[in-house]
Amino acid sequence: MDSIKYLDSMGIDALLSVAKGRDRLILLCLYDLGCRVGELVTTRISDIDFHNGFIRIQSSRTKTRHFRAARVSQGTLKAIRESLQPGQEWLFPGRSSGHLSTKTVLRTIDRLAEEAGIQEVSPRQKLSRKKVTPHILRHSHVVNALMAGVPVPMIQKQVGHKRLSTTEIYATVAPALVKEAYDLHGFGPANGVSSGD
Repeated sequence: MDSIKYLDSMGIDALLSVAKGRDRLILLCLYDLGCRVGELVTTRISDIDFHNGFIRIQSSRTKTRHFRAARVSQGTLKAIRESLQPGQEWLFPGRSSGHLSTKTVLRTIDRLAEEAGIQEVSPRQKLSRKKVTPHILRHSHVVNALMAGVPVPMIQKQVGHKRLSTTEIYATVAPALVKEAYDLHGFGPANGVSSGD
């Protein structure tokens, strides 16, 4: 694993600017929770703790088979509340009686990224664009949370990494993250300071 692809806050804003309704809610949830797409589509309304601001992700729905309560922002909770219909069972209902499929979410993210002008359209455009997937939004959550100063152990709990070392990798394989962190805090000699005697 030599590089982690992620969207900075401008990339996230670009995606959200072209999304409406259910598509926007999918983006908000994937990014805000840092969850896997399978965890998102299998979320029931009964898993959402609106009062305390958590979504319960049952162990049977996770890759690591460990239960976690993922924090969800008030803005995302408000969007969820506004989307609800009477008697709704799933956060993202499918066309039949079940939940939305992961394939539908993949296609949705792909389309939105193209509309936002940030989707890779051919293998030749390696440098200017990247393939945006639901997992890129998960990576984006981790990297941007690190940039915001959220402690690594808390990010690990939020996204459900089995080992802390997995979460720590994000700082070591994203050189831009290290640079941005230093620049953000203004580390270094002041401009114009002489390095001579």
